[in-house]
Amino acid sequence: MKALVYLGPRSMELQDRPDPAPGPGEVVIRSLASAICGSDLHGYREASPRRIPPLIMGHETVGVVEAVGEGVDGSRLGERVVLKPILGCGACAACRAGDVNHCPTGRLVGRDLAGGFAELLAVPASAAVPVPDGLLDDVAVLVEPFANAVHVAGRSVSDGQRVFVIGSGPIGVLMARAALLHGASRVFVTDPVAERLRFAEAQGAEAVAGEDAEGAVLEATGGVGVDLVIDAAGFESTWAMGVRAVKVGGRVHEVGLGAPSGTVDFFAVLGKEVTITGSYAWNETDFARSMELLAAGALDPTGWITRMPLAEGSRAFRELVDGAGRFKVVLEPSR
Repeated sequence: MKALVYLGPRSMELQDRPDPAPGPGEVVIRSLASAICGSDLHGYREASPRRIPPLIMGHETVGVVEAVGEGVDGSRLGERVVLKPILGCGACAACRAGDVNHCPTGRLVGRDLAGGFAELLAVPASAAVPVPDGLLDDVAVLVEPFANAVHVAGRSVSDGQRVFVIGSGPIGVLMARAALLHGASRVFVTDPVAERLRFAEAQGAEAVAGEDAEGAVLEATGGVGVDLVIDAAGFESTWAMGVRAVKVGGRVHEVGLGAPSGTVDFFAVLGKEVTITGSYAWNETDFARSMELLAAGALDPTGWITRMPLAEGSRAFRELVDGAGRFKVVLEPSR
């Protein structure tokens, strides 16, 4: 099979790899489409210690069950599925509660084992979730990232709240949409790239000027600030912006992975009694809810997707890191 292999910082190569065979309880998925996630870009650019080359990345994948291993119902052959890429141990307290994202030994497809940027991938059968017939591939690839947004909004957004999303990339726009679906009365979004803000506006959010975004938010809220900030960028400057823009007693959810560390204004956090919460991935309920919402037409991603052949994956990564004007790139193997 052909696979896009990460070889080190800013280095990827299309290679021939052996076709995977399904082990007991596993299926082999033939990839139809696999989207590039911001965390994939981060690993490619920064030499993340969690992504060890040589590695086949990719965890936002839609495909068809090509083969089944021992113990898997043969009727699953030919089934169209979306990848549920977090693999928990299934036995710890977190897994028993459905919080697979908290499993201390959890693994991620595309980070800890071969992922979707290949013609074929082998995963546990439970990680291949059937896709409703009416859900198009270009929307189904968003089930996993949208589950991240459902995870935040489901825990933090209440009816009538005002929300400020920092960052209008795919995750930021999904966060804005999820906040509105969970009852937010107004969702403000900022981003230094004006083109991205149009995608947020199409989902019902309000764009605010990047030059003084928190000032615009404070003005729009009568100087009070928003109930909730969702930082989908994750830089020291955006952490600070979130604390300035949130109301006294408000919450800041940190989602973005822009920087590994930075300083925080302790006095501002204490003085405003701000709650800062990290958010990692999703749990089983969030993933199921994401699929349900997308199947019901809760999101229109018109204009989001740029499809590129898997063979051009190295160029896609390079151009995205260097600022190419694409919003969401989906790699598809030749058929």
